[in-house]
Amino acid sequence: MSVPHFIGNEMDSLVKKLAATSTDIHLVWDVVKVMETEKEDLQAQLFRYAQDIQKLLAERDIAAMNENEKNAAYKQLERFNHDFMILMEQKEKSYQALESSHLDTIRRLAKAAEFKDDDTGAHIVRMSRFSSIIARAYGQDEKYCNLLEQASPMHDIGKIGIPDDVLKKPGKLTEAEWVLMRKHTEYGANILSGSDVPVLQMAEEVALSHHEKFDGSGYPSNLQGEQIPLSARIVALADFFDAITMDRCYRPAFSDEKALAMVKESSGTHFDPKVVKAFFSVSNEIINERNRINYQN
Repeated sequence: MSVPHFIGNEMDSLVKKLAATSTDIHLVWDVVKVMETEKEDLQAQLFRYAQDIQKLLAERDIAAMNENEKNAAYKQLERFNHDFMILMEQKEKSYQALESSHLDTIRRLAKAAEFKDDDTGAHIVRMSRFSSIIARAYGQDEKYCNLLEQASPMHDIGKIGIPDDVLKKPGKLTEAEWVLMRKHTEYGANILSGSDVPVLQMAEEVALSHHEKFDGSGYPSNLQGEQIPLSARIVALADFFDAITMDRCYRPAFSDEKALAMVKESSGTHFDPKVVKAFFSVSNEIINERNRINYQN
């Protein structure tokens, strides 16, 4: 991962830590993939053993076999199956612990960016839930929805490379400051790039493209329509709705009514009309989920 072009207030050491943490994530995921291979090998071994028992019984005259022989064969298979299930349970617990640790690392990195932006960290919890709800309403399967919920909190990780005097400026940004602010998409993608882990691959595309607009007027690449990854089109709307309904250093929160109207007005320009349609089909659920998260925080 290349990091020399990062800029900000004393960010070099933090960027190095992020790079090291990314390596840790890869090492953890390598172990997870090995465990998945072991599980597949164990399953294959069980099936082969069952086939051998079946073949043995088929080749012999069942009627000529005494009950002790048949019972011994079946019990041997049952013992193997029992041992296999215990081993699988142990492996699954280890796998879940590793996956939990992996996702916890991702969430901590995302929170680092949110805290730098003067947020409590609840924003990434809310917008990640919104993203999952919208994706489900859009028709995506549970695997995709869960992956997006895990990846979307990383959308603004690149903000750790933006100077505080720009990121936290209460007034309007100058053109030069806007150029700098827009770099956070590329910084985030740079941090997350080069991974073969699905959640990080999706996080990379979200970080890079969540400020693209459906009409091609967004950044950093002026992508248009379905050139923008679906994950980024969904996150763009989820992030926008949550951001405008929360207090910021430069303005108070908009009401839900006003925010919903702004989303509707931006359909076809800022947002994918199909994503907007999915959003409105579950807007009450999204608002209820936001209220629930706010109450817990």
